[in-house]
This record gives sequence, C-alpha cells and structure tokens, in this order.
Amino acid sequence: KLPAELIAEYINVYGLPAYDARIITDDKELAEYFNELLAQTKNYKAAANWILGPVKSFLNEQGLEIGDFKVSPAKLAALIALIDDGKTNFSVASTRIFPVMTEHTDKEPLKIAEELDLLQSSDEGLIKELIGQTLSKYPDKVAEYKGGKTGLLGLFVGEVMKLSKGKADPKLTNKLVREHLDAN
Repeated sequence: KLPAELIAEYINVYGLPAYDARIITDDKELAEYFNELLAQTKNYKAAANWILGPVKSFLNEQGLEIGDFKVSPAKLAALIALIDDGKTNFSVASTRIFPVMTEHTDKEPLKIAEELDLLQSSDEGLIKELIGQTLSKYPDKVAEYKGGKTGLLGLFVGEVMKLSKGKADPKLTNKLVREHLDAN
C-alpha cells in the first residue's frame, strides 16, 4: 500500500491519530513491522505508542534501523498483553522488561517479568491489609481526606504502592483505597 493509503487505514480502521499514522508511515520498514504488530494485538493505540516511544528511542540510542530490531512483533504484542491483562504497567514494562527483551530476544516478556519479580499483584486481601497499615499510619491525613481534601488519595495510594514494593495493581489499589475511605 502507498503511504497515503496506510495513513487513511491507520486513522479510519485502527483509530490512530493522524500524527501517529504519518510518523509510522514515514519509514516503509517501520510500517511493515507495525502491520505485523497490528496482526498480533487488538490494542492498536498501545501498539502505536510502543513503536513511537520505547522502540524508536531504543533504535535511535543504538543507531539502528527497524530492520535491525530483533524483538519480534509477537513478543512486543505479548508485552502489550501483559499490561492489558493488569500483570504489569507501562512504566515497569518500558523501563525494566523491554530493555531485557532487546538483549534476550528469545525470552517471553512474561518469563522476564517473573524472573525479575515484576508482576503486579491483584490480591485484594493483601492490598486491603496494606491499605489498613497505611491509613493507620496517617490518622490525621485520613481525617483531612474525610474533611474534603480528596487530593490526599494519591498519598495513600503511593504509600500502599511503596509497601507492596510497586507490586500492587495501581488501578485496583486506587479503587480499594477510595472504597475504604468512603465506607468508614
């Protein structure tokens, strides 16, 4: 397909912003890699974000072209799936898992995350226990929150994340902290 056709397809079929579509189609090999990635994931925006963010940064830092990139579209799609499934978040995936993937291209992202002990916990019991510990540590802040200072939610969530060593699922933690504070 011609670049103009690809741009139209990326915008109309995959819902990408025009800017993303243009940048991806600027390089024929990059567009081909991206098309292979689109065949492996339904999270098209995340696919574009990975290509335009961590992948392009890695290529630029290493002085490589996409043709030299050894992480397969299937492995990158598997990394996107880890985030979509709530097993990790973008920050951990891009800064901790992705760099290992570029060195050990045969390894699955899930295996890397397990080996580095980076999988998030969705264990509500554990998260609720950590919430209890956090809120008992800050009774004055809990009172301020209940008095209308809802901006303190971030403090509580941050403390729970620290206690869990970054393993608690942030979305679930946020929801459970809010529920706990609003219930009591």
